[in-house]
Amino acid sequence: MASIGTPVVRRMIDVARDEHDRDELLASVGLTSAPSGVEWTGEGIDEEAYYALLERIAIDDPEFPGRYARALRPDDLGALGLAFKTAPTVQVALERLARYLLVLSDTLQYELTTTAEGGRFALVGRPHHRRGAAIANECALAAVLSITRSVSATPVDPVLVEFQHGPPDDDRHLRSVFGCPVRFEAVVNALHFDPAGLERRTLLADDGLSSYLLARLDDLTARKASRSIVDDVRAVIADALPDGQPSKSLVARRLGVSERTLHRQLADHGETFQSIATHARRDAAEALLAEGRHSIVEVAFLTGFADQTAFSRAFKRWTGTTPGAYRGGNA
Repeated sequence: MASIGTPVVRRMIDVARDEHDRDELLASVGLTSAPSGVEWTGEGIDEEAYYALLERIAIDDPEFPGRYARALRPDDLGALGLAFKTAPTVQVALERLARYLLVLSDTLQYELTTTAEGGRFALVGRPHHRRGAAIANECALAAVLSITRSVSATPVDPVLVEFQHGPPDDDRHLRSVFGCPVRFEAVVNALHFDPAGLERRTLLADDGLSSYLLARLDDLTARKASRSIVDDVRAVIADALPDGQPSKSLVARRLGVSERTLHRQLADHGETFQSIATHARRDAAEALLAEGRHSIVEVAFLTGFADQTAFSRAFKRWTGTTPGAYRGGNA
């Protein structure tokens, strides 16, 4: 099951019409109120919950894709946004977006193909099985075009936009957003540019900064591609321990998968959620005790235990010794 990053979800809720209660919308997808803005933390929600949310806030709001697109800026995308802005041309900027999108999301895939007649920037692998998914695809391509326009030194418009889903009752708002004809029931979701559009220079082209950013993005991409679900679960649990051992549902939400999918993926690696949680708590406890900067009461709290007694009992079960004896042996 794929997922959608919560920064995207929060931004969409931010631009929903005033008739919707923001806190209630966040709660409907398992999120809490947070300061406005996009911070790419990797947390996500199940894609079907995302589509249901869009059907609630955008299905009768034809201006929604345009509002969302205008609200998103390259700077919201972190290092990828900076690499996008400092590319020499629109074509190179789009190539970078397609290449490094994994840094932001593992649920979207873009492809840029070019010929002598121009280029096609396609959103691939996303369904259009329900209206919420169709709206999501409209928002995605509208956002790509919006950030592309924001970095171009001269105006850029596609020559055609295509969507796999069927046409809405009225497509005037979409034609206004994209500034070109919009075709539905196509074989792909895509923006089409002529050669002149792809060759547009950007406002902030910078070879030196680009080289630095691309090296960083290569590193981030490699690290993300090499991480397993076990690594991700362990990291989420470790981060959450001071608030108590996190539930499987919380960890699943932060990883953007359903509990069932999380269970299956861990089983594929021969692991269970509880075994990973236990090892994460033990590793954290041993490291904190060996470090010696915290009292045993504090270590108990930092590893998610309600009190020192429960921690000591669990630690002895794990190691065969008491926290105090373990600390003494590592002094």
